[in-house]
Amino acid sequence: NFVGSLGVNKGKSTLALFLTGLRKISFNDDLSSTQRFADGGSNDLMGLIPLVDRGTKNIISVYNFNQNPPSSNFTTTYADIYKAAPCTSMDDPDFDKHFKTWLTYINPRFTCFFGFFGHGPINHANIINHIFNDPNIDHLKELMMKYNSLFEAGEPLIATLNDLEVIDNPFWGVKGGKTVNLTLMWFNLPEKFSSQIPKDAAEFTSEEFKNVPELLVDNPTDALKYSQPQVNMMGYLGSWMVDHSWDGLKGLDGEVLFEGFAKIFGEK
Repeated sequence: NFVGSLGVNKGKSTLALFLTGLRKISFNDDLSSTQRFADGGSNDLMGLIPLVDRGTKNIISVYNFNQNPPSSNFTTTYADIYKAAPCTSMDDPDFDKHFKTWLTYINPRFTCFFGFFGHGPINHANIINHIFNDPNIDHLKELMMKYNSLFEAGEPLIATLNDLEVIDNPFWGVKGGKTVNLTLMWFNLPEKFSSQIPKDAAEFTSEEFKNVPELLVDNPTDALKYSQPQVNMMGYLGSWMVDHSWDGLKGLDGEVLFEGFAKIFGEK
């Protein structure tokens, strides 16, 4: 991780520098020059900007943007977020209140793409990542309503924001004028998945599975301690999400909330 990604203010900067220093690779056997590798945690977490810059029309991103302290962190479930902001319609008289609450749980390093930089000090270079024209953040409102409706229906949280208008971003060299369809997959534990798992295979209230899929990551070594059943369950969940939603997803009222991967990949 970059120093800023791991957390300078948590006394981990020395470890971050050490790990970053290890991630080096020579360009070839004859050159002494090396290239450092690290994640994009200080800039573009999702890799969206290069794809938008290349003119990619349909983008699929698998990312839980639930890190917005103090309201949320890596282990905050979407059930927690839904409980705080359960709105599914703009006709709800408390829509504005729920939406403001929902935003406090959502990572500003995601919302910054739409021009919303969070309620606190702007950090992690978020301000340079504005690439979509959304002056009233209507697309984020759409996403909240779709995710909440899918959650109520026990479905996986997969939704497409269609026809996002790209704006000029001189810092990254992005040229505006085109549109993008962005499909977002949030790894949650849908009721329609968990209800199909036999109790003798996995009990999601047990110590081993209670944090699936929001596995612990606070300690840099947590990822080295995942059990084989935990890792396998994450794989089963991911495969099920794609297969189950291939032809689309509907809310409880029958409204189509995701048109399906078949449409994205042009299959009939």
